[in-house]
Amino acid sequence: MAKAFLDPQLKIDHRKQQTELKLFNALVQKYRSGATFEQIKIKELCQMAGVSRATFYRHHQELTDVIVVQFLILIANFERQIDELEQIDFVNSSAVIVTTIYANLELIKMMQWSDIQPQIQSLFSGTALQILILRDYSKVTQNFVSDFLGKTILNFAQQIAMAVEPITPAVALKLYRLLLPNSL
Repeated sequence: MAKAFLDPQLKIDHRKQQTELKLFNALVQKYRSGATFEQIKIKELCQMAGVSRATFYRHHQELTDVIVVQFLILIANFERQIDELEQIDFVNSSAVIVTTIYANLELIKMMQWSDIQPQIQSLFSGTALQILILRDYSKVTQNFVSDFLGKTILNFAQQIAMAVEPITPAVALKLYRLLLPNSL
């Protein structure tokens, strides 16, 4: 698991942000070239990114961590967008979720490419749990609902990203609002 923990109050070092971006961009190049994830060597990725292996291992334990960090950044940005809403309700939050999915289709595809869906689903479920903790539910119910939401939203995002015939954001938003519960 990535060694980076994102917190709205935490300021991440600018050099670390640049390193993460370089590593991710190099990984995107490998993805777009048609390479399998298993073929990628850390040494090769670091050379492409212009990052030393020592720097890579200072921040990561394995190659999948590069993608996990991007999802952590995505979740932090999502939480910020939700916090900025004048009114937080199902209609507004579902629009932010669908917009976030469409802005990150390639990242979602890369998650499947690298076979890290369980890790990302845990991140999504954890985010849902943070929201549910503020509600008056039993711990068992919180865990069940957060796991359900994490899996469901991730599955929805994967279906959108991998659709043979692209679905427009407007259609995706209608489907999201039909398929997911609007109150818990």
